[in-house]
Amino acid sequence: MKTTITIQLIAGISFLFNPVNAQETIVGIKGGLNSTFLTGYVGNNRVSGHAGFFLHNTINNRWCFQPELLYSGEGQRYFSDGEERTLALDYLQVPLMIQYFPMRQLYFEFGPQVGILVSAQDKGMDGLNINAKNDFSAAQAGLNLGVGIKATNSIGFYGRYCFGLTDVSKFDNIVDHSQVGQIGLSVRLR
Repeated sequence: MKTTITIQLIAGISFLFNPVNAQETIVGIKGGLNSTFLTGYVGNNRVSGHAGFFLHNTINNRWCFQPELLYSGEGQRYFSDGEERTLALDYLQVPLMIQYFPMRQLYFEFGPQVGILVSAQDKGMDGLNINAKNDFSAAQAGLNLGVGIKATNSIGFYGRYCFGLTDVSKFDNIVDHSQVGQIGLSVRLR
């Protein structure tokens, strides 16, 4: 069963990259704000950012495929012994987004993503930072849903939510899924 799903996924992605089907590929940059939390923590969202680049591949007049490479700040603010601390998890994310354009300027998007943990810091208000990278998984998987507006042929605005599918922590019995809301600006380079 897993082999069949894997083969179908590879075939589907290969179809999307087929140059016969693609009419146009555009390189772009994007960035914006994140509001993140971990499902197993109690506290406030961490506000951070994301930035990176994308390849926008037109399949036809309604469908596009957009792989991205983003640096994304995630994590959670929480309280420990009466002190507010920030768990700062930084990832290199690779979203593979399928976009549907019901109208020329509006799109809906969905797709999986894989993230590689770059750093993990547990930061206190007193300036004491603890390297927590060994306490977290080296990679995570997620599923994205979003919406965007093309303001011009070059400039766009988007909102996206990533539902973490894997437990990012290693050593406790609590499942910590990363949840990330994003808003941002994209610029298509010609």
